[in-house]
Amino acid sequence: MLFSMRCSLVLVVLLLLGLPWFPCFLPAAFSQTAQQIEAQTIQQGIALRQPEEADTIFLKRILPVSFPTSGDLVVYPWRLNTYGKQLFFTVKGGADNEYGYDLFVLDPIQANTYAVQILSLGSSMGDMTYLTSLFFADVDEDGQKELLTLLECSLREEFKVDGQWLIGRKTHYQTRIFKYMMPSSTGRPQYQEDTTPRPYLDELATAAEVRQNLPKRKSTQRKPDAKVPK
Repeated sequence: MLFSMRCSLVLVVLLLLGLPWFPCFLPAAFSQTAQQIEAQTIQQGIALRQPEEADTIFLKRILPVSFPTSGDLVVYPWRLNTYGKQLFFTVKGGADNEYGYDLFVLDPIQANTYAVQILSLGSSMGDMTYLTSLFFADVDEDGQKELLTLLECSLREEFKVDGQWLIGRKTHYQTRIFKYMMPSSTGRPQYQEDTTPRPYLDELATAAEVRQNLPKRKSTQRKPDAKVPK
């Protein structure tokens, strides 16, 4: 009991200081404490940030299991507000999303207060799916940027070579789009996947290709003033 309490105290100190730790080399008490901290953060859906706390230290402290395994932190002002930018990172999906990825979104809603949400990037392509890019663009030309995730999946397929059918693998790509919705009744931001069919975005391998194939906003040209008859 005393050893468990000491382990928990040491882990909390490491998290507060932002120092690295490695669950595979730590006693079970360390891992259990980290899981409890993360579970509480996700359940509450709210995280308090210390003044002047760096992004990585903040995320390691409140999500000590997921964030250290990610390594792809994105900081971007998706939803403009006076409290700062949103934080995004992805991890391999859990038991309910074993073939996809989970996208963590931390959105500041008050000073040093973040809403914590997880968007599921589940696989709809039939096999293990990997996130290759996360970026933002105004997809529907309404002045508000959407969050785009580019997913990659390698599938077993038949190929005909020199008259013979062979089994191989072919890489497929899918772009999934998420929109920012109005805040909930509790004031927390909400996001929703945009499932509008967009066949022109199918099988594009890079974010640059996706951007190039998005509809371009047509510039409005001013018509010449009509001449007034003399």
